[in-house]
Amino acid sequence: MSTRNTGRWGSPATAGLAFLAGVLAARTAHRLRGENVLLAHLERMHEEQRQHHWRSDLAAKHRLQFDLLCEAVQDPDLAAVLDTYESPMDSTRLKQYLFANALYGNLLHAFRMGTVSLDEALGHMRGICQSAIFRDYWEVTEHHRESLPADSQERLLAHHVDEIVARAADENDQWWVA
Repeated sequence: MSTRNTGRWGSPATAGLAFLAGVLAARTAHRLRGENVLLAHLERMHEEQRQHHWRSDLAAKHRLQFDLLCEAVQDPDLAAVLDTYESPMDSTRLKQYLFANALYGNLLHAFRMGTVSLDEALGHMRGICQSAIFRDYWEVTEHHRESLPADSQERLLAHHVDEIVARAADENDQWWVA
């Protein structure tokens, strides 16, 4: 009877199988890590593509809205469609309000797209709010902003503009000089 020393791993065949299993496990783990890296990369690419489409759609929507406002400013019959203000006004004032809306809409769009920060947007709004006509427009459109979702970017910007308009009115247009 042979009394070979099989040691911890038993027979040489068992040791060979254990070694082969270890190699296969290592190769499988390496391949899975590679697949996980690839999957993460594909997910990032998909998210970037989704963001690109969102930005393109938002830009197209903004452009259409701006074009419609331009048409309304030039044509009193079209401007009447956008007259959602609660007090009657002459065509000059309506054009001014539509232009104020376009200014605000343009800044809101830039903020949404990330081309201006909130601080930059507010800096521009401080300049725009120097205009008494813009402040009047802002006050008569307050009810338009009441239905904005609480967590929307427009609600955030509008809240800050509310504060700027209030400060400008309280300090007789001298607040922005300091």
